[in-house]
Amino acid sequence: MQAPWRRGLRDGIPIALGYLPVGVTFGVVATQQGMSAMEATLTSLIVYSGAAQFMLVGLLAAGTPMVLTVGLCLLLNARHALYGPAIAAYLPAAPSRLAGLAFGLTDEVFAVALGRLPQQPAAQRPLWLAGVEVMAYGSWVGASAAGALAGDWIRAHLPLLAESLPIALSALFLVLLLPHAQAPRRGAILVTVTLAAAFAWAQHAALGLLLAAVLGALLAGIGEVRCARKSS
Repeated sequence: MQAPWRRGLRDGIPIALGYLPVGVTFGVVATQQGMSAMEATLTSLIVYSGAAQFMLVGLLAAGTPMVLTVGLCLLLNARHALYGPAIAAYLPAAPSRLAGLAFGLTDEVFAVALGRLPQQPAAQRPLWLAGVEVMAYGSWVGASAAGALAGDWIRAHLPLLAESLPIALSALFLVLLLPHAQAPRRGAILVTVTLAAAFAWAQHAALGLLLAAVLGALLAGIGEVRCARKSS
Protein backbone atom coordinates (compact mmCIF):
# COMPACT_ATOMS: atom_id res chain seq x y z
CA MET A 1 0.00 0.00 0.00
CA GLN A 2 1.30 3.47 -0.89
CA ALA A 3 2.60 5.58 2.01
CA PRO A 4 0.00 8.12 3.24
CA TRP A 5 2.20 11.16 2.59
CA ARG A 6 2.75 9.98 -0.98
CA ARG A 7 -0.99 9.61 -1.47
CA GLY A 8 -1.31 13.14 -0.12
CA LEU A 9 1.25 14.44 -2.59
CA ARG A 10 -0.65 12.75 -5.41
CA ASP A 11 -4.02 14.11 -4.25
CA GLY A 12 -2.49 17.58 -4.01
CA ILE A 13 -1.50 17.67 -7.68
CA PRO A 14 -4.80 19.28 -8.86
CA ILE A 15 -4.27 22.05 -6.30
CA ALA A 16 -0.68 22.53 -7.44
CA LEU A 17 -1.73 22.81 -11.08
CA GLY A 18 -4.29 25.45 -10.13
CA TYR A 19 -1.78 27.37 -8.02
CA LEU A 20 0.83 27.63 -10.77
CA PRO A 21 -0.82 30.34 -12.91
CA VAL A 22 -2.09 32.30 -9.92
CA GLY A 23 1.28 32.15 -8.16
CA VAL A 24 3.01 33.38 -11.29
CA THR A 25 0.50 36.20 -11.51
CA PHE A 26 1.20 37.20 -7.91
CA GLY A 27 4.93 37.32 -8.62
CA VAL A 28 4.32 39.53 -11.63
CA VAL A 29 1.96 41.86 -9.78
CA ALA A 30 4.22 42.09 -6.72
CA THR A 31 7.29 43.13 -8.72
CA GLN A 32 5.17 45.48 -10.79
CA GLN A 33 4.14 47.25 -7.59
CA GLY A 34 7.71 47.72 -6.44
CA MET A 35 8.62 44.54 -4.56
CA SER A 36 11.89 42.78 -5.30
CA ALA A 37 11.84 39.15 -6.40
CA MET A 38 13.14 38.17 -2.94
CA GLU A 39 10.41 40.13 -1.17
CA ALA A 40 7.69 38.61 -3.35
CA THR A 41 8.99 35.10 -2.69
CA LEU A 42 9.26 35.71 1.07
CA THR A 43 5.68 36.98 1.07
CA SER A 44 4.51 33.67 -0.37
CA LEU A 45 6.71 31.74 2.07
CA ILE A 46 5.43 33.57 5.16
CA VAL A 47 1.92 34.83 4.38
CA TYR A 48 0.86 31.97 2.07
CA SER A 49 -2.61 33.28 1.29
CA GLY A 50 -3.41 34.19 -2.29
CA ALA A 51 -6.19 36.70 -1.64
CA ALA A 52 -4.37 38.30 1.30
CA GLN A 53 -1.13 38.55 -0.68
CA PHE A 54 -2.79 40.37 -3.58
CA MET A 55 -4.48 42.69 -1.08
CA LEU A 56 -1.19 43.22 0.76
CA VAL A 57 0.61 44.26 -2.41
CA GLY A 58 -2.14 46.71 -3.34
CA LEU A 59 -2.33 48.25 0.12
CA LEU A 60 1.43 48.66 0.42
CA ALA A 61 1.61 50.23 -3.03
CA ALA A 62 -1.11 52.69 -1.99
CA GLY A 63 0.82 53.71 1.12
CA THR A 64 -1.69 52.23 3.58
CA PRO A 65 -0.45 52.27 7.21
CA MET A 66 1.03 48.93 8.24
CA VAL A 67 -1.34 48.46 11.16
CA LEU A 68 -4.37 48.85 8.91
CA THR A 69 -2.80 46.62 6.25
CA VAL A 70 -2.20 43.81 8.74
CA GLY A 71 -5.70 44.20 10.18
CA LEU A 72 -7.37 43.96 6.77
CA CYS A 73 -5.34 40.88 5.83
CA LEU A 74 -6.31 39.20 9.11
CA LEU A 75 -9.94 40.10 8.49
CA LEU A 76 -9.78 38.61 5.01
CA ASN A 77 -8.40 35.36 6.42
CA ALA A 78 -10.85 35.14 9.31
CA ARG A 79 -12.71 32.38 7.46
CA HIS A 80 -9.87 30.00 8.33
CA ALA A 81 -11.08 30.01 11.92
CA LEU A 82 -13.96 27.87 10.63
CA TYR A 83 -11.76 25.54 8.58
CA GLY A 84 -9.55 24.39 11.44
CA PRO A 85 -12.21 22.86 13.72
CA ALA A 86 -13.93 21.19 10.75
CA ILE A 87 -10.71 19.40 9.74
CA ALA A 88 -9.44 18.77 13.30
CA ALA A 89 -12.54 16.66 13.96
CA TYR A 90 -11.15 14.04 11.54
CA LEU A 91 -7.61 14.02 12.96
CA PRO A 92 -6.58 11.75 15.85
CA ALA A 93 -3.83 14.00 17.23
CA ALA A 94 -4.38 16.61 19.93
CA PRO A 95 -5.00 20.15 18.62
CA SER A 96 -1.69 21.35 20.10
CA ARG A 97 0.16 18.95 17.78
CA LEU A 98 -1.58 20.17 14.63
CA ALA A 99 -0.12 23.70 14.46
CA GLY A 100 2.05 22.83 11.47
CA LEU A 101 -0.91 21.44 9.54
CA ALA A 102 -2.94 24.56 10.36
CA PHE A 103 -0.44 26.75 8.49
CA GLY A 104 -0.98 24.82 5.25
CA LEU A 105 -4.78 24.75 5.41
CA THR A 106 -5.70 26.95 2.45
CA ASP A 107 -9.16 27.15 0.86
CA GLU A 108 -8.27 24.56 -1.75
CA VAL A 109 -6.56 22.18 0.68
CA PHE A 110 -9.65 22.41 2.87
CA ALA A 111 -11.88 21.56 -0.07
CA VAL A 112 -9.86 18.44 -0.91
CA ALA A 113 -9.47 17.39 2.73
CA LEU A 114 -13.18 17.78 3.42
CA GLY A 115 -13.97 15.17 0.79
CA ARG A 116 -11.01 12.78 1.07
CA LEU A 117 -9.71 12.99 4.63
CA PRO A 118 -12.55 10.88 6.11
CA GLN A 119 -11.72 8.14 3.58
CA GLN A 120 -8.16 7.76 4.91
CA PRO A 121 -7.32 5.36 7.79
CA ALA A 122 -7.52 7.39 11.00
CA ALA A 123 -3.87 6.93 11.97
CA GLN A 124 -2.66 7.98 8.50
CA ARG A 125 -4.71 11.17 8.17
CA PRO A 126 -2.10 13.64 9.49
CA LEU A 127 0.57 12.34 7.10
CA TRP A 128 -1.86 12.33 4.17
CA LEU A 129 -2.87 15.92 4.91
CA ALA A 130 0.79 16.91 5.26
CA GLY A 131 1.47 15.50 1.79
CA VAL A 132 -1.36 17.52 0.27
CA GLU A 133 -0.17 20.67 1.98
CA VAL A 134 3.48 20.22 0.96
CA MET A 135 2.47 19.79 -2.67
CA ALA A 136 0.28 22.89 -2.58
CA TYR A 137 2.77 25.02 -0.65
CA GLY A 138 5.70 24.09 -2.85
CA SER A 139 3.83 24.90 -6.04
CA TRP A 140 2.61 28.25 -4.70
CA VAL A 141 6.02 29.42 -3.54
CA GLY A 142 7.77 28.13 -6.65
CA ALA A 143 5.26 29.77 -8.97
CA SER A 144 5.49 33.06 -7.09
CA ALA A 145 9.28 33.03 -7.37
CA ALA A 146 9.08 32.23 -11.09
CA GLY A 147 6.61 35.04 -11.71
CA ALA A 148 8.73 37.51 -9.76
CA LEU A 149 11.94 36.59 -11.57
CA ALA A 150 10.30 36.60 -15.02
CA GLY A 151 8.01 39.55 -14.31
CA ASP A 152 9.50 41.93 -16.86
CA TRP A 153 9.36 39.34 -19.65
CA ILE A 154 5.79 38.32 -18.81
CA ARG A 155 4.58 41.93 -18.68
CA ALA A 156 6.15 42.58 -22.08
CA HIS A 157 4.86 39.46 -23.85
CA LEU A 158 1.71 38.53 -21.83
CA PRO A 159 0.25 41.85 -20.63
CA LEU A 160 -3.19 40.41 -19.80
CA LEU A 161 -1.84 37.66 -17.54
CA ALA A 162 -1.92 39.60 -14.27
CA GLU A 163 -5.48 40.80 -14.89
CA SER A 164 -7.08 37.55 -16.05
CA LEU A 165 -5.54 34.71 -14.04
CA PRO A 166 -6.29 35.59 -10.38
CA ILE A 167 -9.87 34.39 -10.88
CA ALA A 168 -8.48 30.89 -11.37
CA LEU A 169 -7.93 30.59 -7.61
CA SER A 170 -11.61 31.07 -6.78
CA ALA A 171 -12.70 28.82 -9.63
CA LEU A 172 -10.33 26.09 -8.46
CA PHE A 173 -11.77 26.21 -4.94
CA LEU A 174 -15.34 25.77 -6.19
CA VAL A 175 -14.42 22.96 -8.58
CA LEU A 176 -12.70 21.05 -5.78
CA LEU A 177 -15.37 21.63 -3.15
CA LEU A 178 -18.71 21.19 -4.92
CA PRO A 179 -18.38 17.49 -5.91
CA HIS A 180 -17.82 16.56 -2.25
CA ALA A 181 -20.53 18.77 -0.79
CA GLN A 182 -23.82 17.29 0.32
CA ALA A 183 -27.10 18.97 -0.61
CA PRO A 184 -27.30 21.28 2.45
CA ARG A 185 -23.73 22.39 1.94
CA ARG A 186 -24.23 23.08 -1.76
CA GLY A 187 -27.01 25.53 -1.00
CA ALA A 188 -24.84 27.25 1.60
CA ILE A 189 -21.94 27.44 -0.86
CA LEU A 190 -24.08 29.07 -3.54
CA VAL A 191 -25.41 31.64 -1.06
CA THR A 192 -21.95 32.50 0.24
CA VAL A 193 -20.45 32.79 -3.24
CA THR A 194 -23.26 35.15 -4.28
CA LEU A 195 -22.84 37.27 -1.15
CA ALA A 196 -19.06 37.46 -1.50
CA ALA A 197 -19.34 38.37 -5.18
CA ALA A 198 -21.85 41.13 -4.41
CA PHE A 199 -19.56 42.68 -1.79
CA ALA A 200 -16.54 42.35 -4.10
CA TRP A 201 -18.47 44.16 -6.84
CA ALA A 202 -19.21 46.91 -4.29
CA GLN A 203 -15.47 47.20 -3.50
CA HIS A 204 -15.79 45.57 -0.05
CA ALA A 205 -14.22 42.17 -0.74
CA ALA A 206 -12.72 41.61 2.72
CA LEU A 207 -15.98 42.32 4.54
CA GLY A 208 -17.88 40.20 2.04
CA LEU A 209 -15.62 37.19 2.60
CA LEU A 210 -15.99 37.45 6.37
CA LEU A 211 -19.79 37.73 6.25
CA ALA A 212 -20.06 35.00 3.63
CA ALA A 213 -17.96 32.60 5.71
CA VAL A 214 -20.07 33.15 8.83
CA LEU A 215 -23.39 32.96 6.96
CA GLY A 216 -22.28 29.87 5.02
CA ALA A 217 -21.33 28.05 8.20
CA LEU A 218 -24.68 28.90 9.80
CA LEU A 219 -26.68 27.81 6.75
CA ALA A 220 -24.74 24.58 6.41
CA GLY A 221 -25.28 23.82 10.08
CA ILE A 222 -29.02 24.47 9.83
CA GLY A 223 -29.23 22.26 6.75
CA GLU A 224 -27.38 19.41 8.47
CA VAL A 225 -29.69 19.61 11.49
CA ARG A 226 -32.77 19.47 9.29
CA CYS A 227 -31.43 16.45 7.39
CA ALA A 228 -30.65 14.70 10.67
CA ARG A 229 -34.18 15.30 11.94
CA LYS A 230 -35.72 13.94 8.74
CA SER A 231 -33.63 10.79 8.87
CA SER A 232 -34.38 10.15 12.53
